[in-house]
This record gives sequence, structure tokens and C-alpha cells, in this order.
Amino acid sequence: MARRLAAAHGLGDDDLIISREQLEEFQSRLYCLQAALEDVSRDLERSSDPADVAEAFAWLRSNAVPVAEMWIEPRTTSTSGATVDNFT
Repeated sequence: MARRLAAAHGLGDDDLIISREQLEEFQSRLYCLQAALEDVSRDLERSSDPADVAEAFAWLRSNAVPVAEMWIEPRTTSTSGATVDNFT
């Protein structure tokens, strides 16, 4: 039944549905990581002093951890029929 419903909505075997909240949270974390990469690249062009490198690494790490910790799974339906979003 799920496959027929998915096919009726044009979803293939490799497509899945996630909530807007999940997508926005992931995009937000990814944007912060992208900005941190730009910051670190710019900072390291100016200085390769060990203290500056350590500071740049700490900044990059603090923005990478939230992305690495996020896990998104497809939306599922609970036994009560309610839609459940699975992400951390």
C-alpha cells in the first residue's frame, strides 16, 4: 500500500518525505558550517601561527559538531496513525 501511495504522488524508491522543520534545521546547521569554513580559510590565509590555527580549528569544530550530530530519518506513521518526525 505504501508503495502504491508513493507512486501515486510521484515518489520513487529513493525518495523520502521529511518535515519542513527537519529540512530547515539541517539547512541552518549546514549554513553555519559553510560560514565557518569561509571564516577559517580567510583567517588561515592571514596567519599560520599555532595559536591562530588552534583557534580556527576550534571555531570550525564548534560548527561541524551540530551537523555531525544531526540524523534525519524518513517520516513514519505511528501505530495511532499520527505522523512522527525522526531526527536529533
